[in-house]
Amino acid sequence: RRGVTSCDWLPMLTLSLAVAAAAENEPHYHNGKLTRYEIGPPSVLLSRSDEERLSSGKPVMQAMETGIVGARRLLMVQDIAAPPNVVMDRIMDLAHYDKMVDGVTRNVEYNREQEGGLQRIKTTYDIAVLHMKMRYFMEHEYDPEKRCMTFHLDYSRRSDIDDSVGYWYVEPGAGRASSRVYYSCECKLRGWVPSPVYNVLTKEALSKATTWVAKESVKEWRNQQQNDGLLQFVTGVRDAMEQLKLPPLPQPPHFVSRFVGERRAAAVRFVSNRRIGRKLAAAPSAPL
Repeated sequence: RRGVTSCDWLPMLTLSLAVAAAAENEPHYHNGKLTRYEIGPPSVLLSRSDEERLSSGKPVMQAMETGIVGARRLLMVQDIAAPPNVVMDRIMDLAHYDKMVDGVTRNVEYNREQEGGLQRIKTTYDIAVLHMKMRYFMEHEYDPEKRCMTFHLDYSRRSDIDDSVGYWYVEPGAGRASSRVYYSCECKLRGWVPSPVYNVLTKEALSKATTWVAKESVKEWRNQQQNDGLLQFVTGVRDAMEQLKLPPLPQPPHFVSRFVGERRAAAVRFVSNRRIGRKLAAAPSAPL
């Protein structure tokens, strides 16, 4: 007896998604079932073994308090060899998620607002997971000063997933060019979804999130260092040339300047006479 394959559940899943597909002009089925994250540092305690694992470059999964009695969420923690501003810039580069995040085929912004120091950005996510395509609309709230971003569905539009909330937080690391990044998310899918798809959208997404951020942040930091090194070199050469003041050359005696001027004028007359002679020699004879 053969096991269940993607060919078995794909038609059923496609049909269930087609019944009520994502729509920009239709509201979502509810205004949020999952508890949203709050802007600010996470409430989490890391043990000595956690710190040792982080220092070796490996991520750590921890339980995060939610503020609700008895409720916890999983949280990924990872140290990254790049400054916090570089790491946060990669996280907020939403338009290029299709080039950085596996499964994201497109992420297009459709609204942006500023309220004090808080930025609100709404984007459309198109994802492809195991031969299945889904679309959902996400609202991100970003506080640059606190280096924190939370997200949840935009409930004014209908998404293919039931609900989703998440959280990014970045703090300075032990070194000058190091950071510690925290990521947590919770996703609720709508209707029946096969376990392979569910794992990719939930468990695997959580474990892989800090990995792509670490990779892209380190790459961006190296590029900036190379560009800064070239800029510093060019600037240093320019400053050195400006500071290098050569003494002016002495003026030649008057009789030397007059002799050079006379020789220059004689050379010009000689060349002019030669040109005139060549033109006369080349001119055709007048007919008799």
